[in-house]
Amino acid sequence: MTPDSLKRLREWFKKNAAELPWRLADLDAPRDAYAVWISETMLQQTQVSTVKDYFIRWMERFPNIETLANADEAEVFKYWQGLGYYSRARNILKTAKIVVNAHRDCHAPCKGARNDVQVSTARELAHALEKRSSHGTKVNDVKNEFSVQLPETRKELEALPGIGAYTAGAILSLAYHQREAILDGNLIRIFSRLYELNFLPTDKIKERICPSRNSVQDDRSGMTEKNCAEIYWNYAREVADSPKAYMHNEALMELGRTVCKTKSPLCENCPLNKECRAFLDGRTAEFPPAKKRTEKNWHGTVLVIECADEKILAVCGGQKFLDKQLALPHFESPRGATVGFPAEAENYINADDVESIKHCGIFRHSITVHKIECDVLYIKLKSKAKAAEIAIKSDNTRIENGAKIKWIEKAKVFETFANSFSLKALKKAF
Repeated sequence: MTPDSLKRLREWFKKNAAELPWRLADLDAPRDAYAVWISETMLQQTQVSTVKDYFIRWMERFPNIETLANADEAEVFKYWQGLGYYSRARNILKTAKIVVNAHRDCHAPCKGARNDVQVSTARELAHALEKRSSHGTKVNDVKNEFSVQLPETRKELEALPGIGAYTAGAILSLAYHQREAILDGNLIRIFSRLYELNFLPTDKIKERICPSRNSVQDDRSGMTEKNCAEIYWNYAREVADSPKAYMHNEALMELGRTVCKTKSPLCENCPLNKECRAFLDGRTAEFPPAKKRTEKNWHGTVLVIECADEKILAVCGGQKFLDKQLALPHFESPRGATVGFPAEAENYINADDVESIKHCGIFRHSITVHKIECDVLYIKLKSKAKAAEIAIKSDNTRIENGAKIKWIEKAKVFETFANSFSLKALKKAF
């Protein structure tokens, strides 16, 4: 992209930037790194319109890394509920704890140090506030120097759980205004059309000539997956090689979201249409090439088990889906296999303890590439929770793979389960 095209891009962005809860009114101002991290992680695999309300609720409950690090996984999942891909939420919590613990270690007093050393950080902050105030420096600016912050290098960021090349680049660019490249789905689509790249960064291609940035034909010996990704990243680095890298990156994301859309792109409104090869050749619909997607159909049964003292059985671990989350017990089963007591249910309860069984219907759900259809069985037990649990734990062949069971008060199930998979089943039962 030329300096002129980048200038047109900036001017377009300043006129068309949407108001978003994580975007500052001043587009040139550095953002809060924590807010960038949370918003960009939420936006992975999720539409902007969906993320807005989730981001606001999240920031109200977890306004900074310290608050988040002190939360437990169940509460974090509750505020993530509905966004899917729960590993993102789990990694966010892990990273928050790592960053906060590292910060505390840096400021912890040495073992055997005098008592007056233990308050050095507080004194240092007070001294800085007093000194800076005389020079007109804002108090918040000083406090930020002593608050917990995300790392400011790509290597450190990418070493943290859940932070990959894109998220690291977004934090460094948007929050710290470094000349760092980013590459998300929007930029991939734009670059593919601008340069007519008929492959994706994740493709594994052999014996194909690759379009080159300098129009020199590439080696015919083949193109590896790394080569494909590197071509896209080279274009991203070219865009980021500027003091305004933060604005170029965000402008391209906005352009991809609102103009260079997957279907029916608004090419006439694009500030880059004068140099877009796909547009000039009338081939916009051909780029980027369609991503090959393998969908897997899975049919199963979900058990809503209620004991005599009105508690619902939940399982954590040993499940096909949501393995490390609190979920309703479920297992694979053929369609129509809902008559009577399923043998798989004996992994959780005794058949002799069943008072009644009711088929409550079917719900559909999607998790990654799985298209799921589940029957819901509502099973009422004769015994109370404690007795039912003692009976099941006495049989070592049950509750496999380190799974743990927990009884949830029936009145609190909808606020306790943090995944829509279990909630859909509960809505069928109650």
